[in-house]
Amino acid sequence: MWYTTAAQIFPHRRRMKNEQTPTRGPEVLPAPDSDADENQRLREFGYTPKLDRSIGRMSSFAIGFACISATTAVFSSFQAGYFAAGGPFVWTMLLALLVFGLWAFIAADLAAKMPLAGYAYQWTSRINGSNLGWFTGFIAIIGWISATTSVAYTFAGYIGYVFGWQQSPTEQVLTTVVVIAACTLIVAYGVRLTTFLNNIGVGLEIVVTVGATLVVAGVALLVPENHQPFSVLFTAPGTDDPTPFIIIWLVAALGPFFGMIGVEASADVAEETKNARRVIPKTMFYALIASFVIELTMYIVYVLAIKDPEAVANATGFPIGEILSGQLGPVFSKIIIAVALTNIFACLLTDVLLATRLIYSLSRDNMLPFSRRLRHVAPRRKSPTTAVMAVGIVAILLTLSALFSTETFFYFLGVCNLSFFAVYILQTSGLIIGMKNNRIPAAEKGTFDLGRWRLPLYIISLIFFVVIEAGLVLLPQFAGNGWVFLGVVGVAGLWWLFVLRGRLAKGDAGPMYAANHPEEFAD
Repeated sequence: MWYTTAAQIFPHRRRMKNEQTPTRGPEVLPAPDSDADENQRLREFGYTPKLDRSIGRMSSFAIGFACISATTAVFSSFQAGYFAAGGPFVWTMLLALLVFGLWAFIAADLAAKMPLAGYAYQWTSRINGSNLGWFTGFIAIIGWISATTSVAYTFAGYIGYVFGWQQSPTEQVLTTVVVIAACTLIVAYGVRLTTFLNNIGVGLEIVVTVGATLVVAGVALLVPENHQPFSVLFTAPGTDDPTPFIIIWLVAALGPFFGMIGVEASADVAEETKNARRVIPKTMFYALIASFVIELTMYIVYVLAIKDPEAVANATGFPIGEILSGQLGPVFSKIIIAVALTNIFACLLTDVLLATRLIYSLSRDNMLPFSRRLRHVAPRRKSPTTAVMAVGIVAILLTLSALFSTETFFYFLGVCNLSFFAVYILQTSGLIIGMKNNRIPAAEKGTFDLGRWRLPLYIISLIFFVVIEAGLVLLPQFAGNGWVFLGVVGVAGLWWLFVLRGRLAKGDAGPMYAANHPEEFAD
């Protein structure tokens, strides 16, 4: 069976009906908003609870905040944005807030109705069928693995900066491999250790990194010769480029856009979150707002704090270090960046965590090669260890490809944004069709719901997502990424054409696979 029935989409309707029907003998229902209640809901979707439901409200917020990672975004995209569009590039954050705010509303609405691991696959599969769900889920996997590799490569570069180690390209690649391996082992150990370390990284980001930014603001802004004039934030830089400035400004926006990806991250660990239906929508918005305020503040402060634009331009890969060094000295600069590395590491942990939950979700429905192994959950740690190892191995192999072709390696890193916006387009398009076919689940009392704003929000969001995706494909700055992305879709298409389509036709894959094959999921 490749398409889901109304009973599978609206399990709570069936449950409410059963609750109103008198039963013979005593019946003990789980308390509302309890772990037992969430697990009962999971069983109604056809799955036996196997993961560790230990994530609370704070950890749910931290997952979203770490995945967005304002510090990672600023450290990795500041130079490109500033030297493309000058100080005004900071205001592209307002456009990023609008776009990802729209997506946060959509994701919060669905997370409250379908709290399932691997949201990119599950939401589309249950509303539009497993064929579209497969392509959406596979593209999302590539996006998360690309993000994992990219963040690890950035982390490895800053390790060299902190320790004064002039890494060769080969040494940075090998350092990246070590970093990915370490994150893989941590996530494989279990979600409790992962969220514990993630919470520490987020705490340090909020207290130390933000505190350091405010110190830089104080030092720079109190002394006139220590900062650029405020007018630099509103003045386009002089250039011989005939391209209209609005186009340059929009291209510069893609750095902040990369930094805001992941606002819906907490939905991917819904099966490990306490009171998921109510907690996750709230923590999505908390993470979005906090990240926006912090990232915008950092961009503004570091633009104003530039004392030597030429030195910052020549600080390839480490512009923030040069700015900090110019204001506070090289020792304090390296201390602050060393602390900031914990924030980037937390982002990396979260990327690995989310990729594995998506692979686990797809393999649980027998949608992937080697699904039986990939869906294995270690009984003691309650962690999908095989899926975690698979993510680590693929990310390491892709990193090692840089030893043979740096160009190909960076092309793959470039498909990250393409993949995520493709997922947003596929899901939003599917939701519009789902509304027409009355397949959007009804809201439960007390949970987030878009109500009558649903269709207008879908349409407006889809327009934004398509325009951004078109820019990522057509703009000359991103030439080549589109072909790599097309290759990714081609791989997904070949698996679907020669294997998966037959499985779905025979009922050997899809949302009801676990319920119809209980013998394969017995402990």
